[in-house]
Amino acid sequence: MFRIIKASEAEIAERTDLAGKVTQALIATGFTVHQDMDQPAVALGALVGVDPADDSGGGVFVQWLIDPSLSRAAAESAQKGEIQSQAFRHFSFVTEHMYATLIAILGSAGFQAVDADDDVSPYLIRVEG
Repeated sequence: MFRIIKASEAEIAERTDLAGKVTQALIATGFTVHQDMDQPAVALGALVGVDPADDSGGGVFVQWLIDPSLSRAAAESAQKGEIQSQAFRHFSFVTEHMYATLIAILGSAGFQAVDADDDVSPYLIRVEG
């Protein structure tokens, strides 16, 4: 059986505080920001979340959320092998540019924002104070 070990309450409180600061920095630049990691399908814009794990998977993360209709269209194109379709190219363009933009904006705001190196979410950003 797989069991996730959580970080200490103090560590989770620090992460939560950092996530709040990240959220405020993104809001100040005009982004719509969501923090409910359990509801990403209904959110658009930047998603800021805290992973409470007490390992390299834990921390504060940011991810850009695209409208589900564009995500579905891109996925359908990919399944058909149509990676040159307008939907797939547009999805890729937006995803890649928003990823780079978020990293740059967070860096400008004083945070260390880097690729989270997550195979499941390749455009996930890890943020440190």
